[in-house]
Amino acid sequence: MLHPNPNLNLAGRLFLLSATLLCLLAGAHAQTQEREDVVHVESELVQTDVTVFDKAGKFVDGLGREQFELKVDGRPVPLAFFERVAAPLKKGEGAPGAAAAAANAAAAARGQGRTVIFFIDDLHLSLDSLNPTRAALTRFIEEEMAPGDLVAFVTASGQLGFLQQFTDNKAVLRAAAARLRNIPPAVHDAEQPPMSEYVATRIANGDRQAAGFYITKITEGFFSKTAAGASAQNPAINANAVYEMVKTRATNITKQMESVTNGSLSALESLVRTAGQIEGRKLVFFISDGFYLDGKDSVSAANRRLQLVTDTAARTGSVIYSIDARGLFAPFMEAAGTKARDPNGFLDRSSVGEATLAQEGLSALAGDTGGDFIKNQNYFDRWVSRVLEETSNYYRIAWKPDADGQKGDSFKRVEVSVVGRPELTVRLHRGYVPAAVRAAEEAKEKGATKPSAKAPEAKGAEADLRAALLAPAGRRGLPTALSTSFVDVPGSGPVLTSSVEVGTDALDYGADGKQPASVDLVGVVLNDQGKQVSTFSKRLTVAPTAPSATAAAGEQPGVIYNHKAPLAPGLYQVKAAARDARGGQLGSAAQWIEIPDLSKKQLALSSLHLGGRQVGGGADGSAPQVQFSVERRFPRSSKVDFLGFVYNAAQSGGAVNLSVTLRVLRDNKAVVSSPARKLAPEAGSDLARIPVTGAISLGQLPPGRYELEVGVADNVARTTASERVVFEIK
Repeated sequence: MLHPNPNLNLAGRLFLLSATLLCLLAGAHAQTQEREDVVHVESELVQTDVTVFDKAGKFVDGLGREQFELKVDGRPVPLAFFERVAAPLKKGEGAPGAAAAAANAAAAARGQGRTVIFFIDDLHLSLDSLNPTRAALTRFIEEEMAPGDLVAFVTASGQLGFLQQFTDNKAVLRAAAARLRNIPPAVHDAEQPPMSEYVATRIANGDRQAAGFYITKITEGFFSKTAAGASAQNPAINANAVYEMVKTRATNITKQMESVTNGSLSALESLVRTAGQIEGRKLVFFISDGFYLDGKDSVSAANRRLQLVTDTAARTGSVIYSIDARGLFAPFMEAAGTKARDPNGFLDRSSVGEATLAQEGLSALAGDTGGDFIKNQNYFDRWVSRVLEETSNYYRIAWKPDADGQKGDSFKRVEVSVVGRPELTVRLHRGYVPAAVRAAEEAKEKGATKPSAKAPEAKGAEADLRAALLAPAGRRGLPTALSTSFVDVPGSGPVLTSSVEVGTDALDYGADGKQPASVDLVGVVLNDQGKQVSTFSKRLTVAPTAPSATAAAGEQPGVIYNHKAPLAPGLYQVKAAARDARGGQLGSAAQWIEIPDLSKKQLALSSLHLGGRQVGGGADGSAPQVQFSVERRFPRSSKVDFLGFVYNAAQSGGAVNLSVTLRVLRDNKAVVSSPARKLAPEAGSDLARIPVTGAISLGQLPPGRYELEVGVADNVARTTASERVVFEIK
């Protein structure tokens, strides 16, 4: 099945990744139109997803429409729509039944896996919680993430910068996790003795006992500074005035807390709104040490922001699971020396429940958005697979609100229960904001933002292409595929090739179907700071192709454009967008690539190129041109060749001693592997760039997404290197 051919000298192909337009029959780009798996909240119909679990935490299947009871603001409302939905777990997996099979087939046709978001609330994350959080993210990357998954690491503070975006590239996520840093506490209080946020909340809510410790300290400090004639019987300070001083200090602290919490939840809401542009359900993990919803001055703002998050999650099909990053922690214990400075025990009594109250905000966030609160777990990253599984099955219900239900400024509370089954746990989005109210609030927010001076907005085709480039996930109106690869070229160093393929069968060839079509293609290459390092722009003219030309091969025609850019080592993102000039259909794609620093003299591999085919030259004596597959989708009947290059191999006596292993992986598990074989370059070949080639027979593998891994062992330096590339069997 795996056929490595280490001795075949294909170094000449290095120079043949042409940057010219190549028209050829490319792999089919199946476009399955499917209704987006999102929750809509509209004036005529309100829709939400419901999951039901038994006492053992297992999904309860087989429930019917008549078994669900719906209440909005406490009033029973009849269901207008009901269905059972099964979403894919991993590629090729799903819950038993036809619904799961259909969902998996649709996802495979779209080439789409799971959408998973980790929101790190670094505004409420201690230094002690930072390392466990980073370790959990790393474990997810290496052990849980599957090919086709779309993942984002996002922070409340935005500290990850350009790396805060959706990607399927593990190198990007590793870089994002490595950049996580502790954010100093945003709540500042320079007065002494220190006042915790929890105690400040208690005092701001009118808890005079909680203020007792500070009243005592202020009073003691005042008496120590008064003249010798002052006495306790005739104090020169009013106890009520001291209490108001303490309360004012506590109120200032809670206002700062409110601002920080509002910042975290606002960032979360913005993220969830952006994620709504991506098809399917979105799973969000909110990682935090917790935040307070208590406090007289902060309740309204914090709770309102929480309601908006819930509403946005419902509209975008997002489920939020909150995680207490502190893991297992002990209940409040008396700190060393506390008795000495607090003999009356005011702080002891006021701090009871401090650790758990911070969890109330996390619990409310998860409970209101259809998820669950993960707490008291030192290994919360191990919950990811379980959560992905339990969110893959759900019931969808919808109802028509009455006229009064769309008015007012209140948050509409939604309750769902299973009739006669009180032992079952029901999770759902527990409310929504009426559409008219939400629109008014958004208009008010926009009006409050002062317009900044900026260049005139683009219009027409330019605006369409720009919007496609900025979209968080690829646009699918026009089939557009992108592949990126690098090789080290003598005299030039690393060269990045960005290959864009546009499906030509979807183009508009005029009313008679015989007119040439035009495709506007734009692209940009950005470094890991978001700085532009290269661009390309091209109008491609495509002649109509007779259907019979490709029907026999079962393929769809495509047009390919290659852009080359010499670049320094580093992490880069390529974005490309295509637009049918006549029909206006849009397509876009984005990919990341990491170019290693070969100057470090460490063993390394180039990108792997799959499915090479000759597309020009050769007949007249000119060098043949080779185009590698862009989509990397192949029929089961095919035998796919691959090409890569080994760099920095150690030499002994002017020779190298290398061995190659091949593996095909699915969901991070090897399904096929080959034994190590010696890689013997031909005499006189360039030992700085040693080609490694071979072929994969796909006939014994079922359809789905896979990874080809090529591993190289340097038996002289005793080092290893490997490279993977994703491909799909159709």
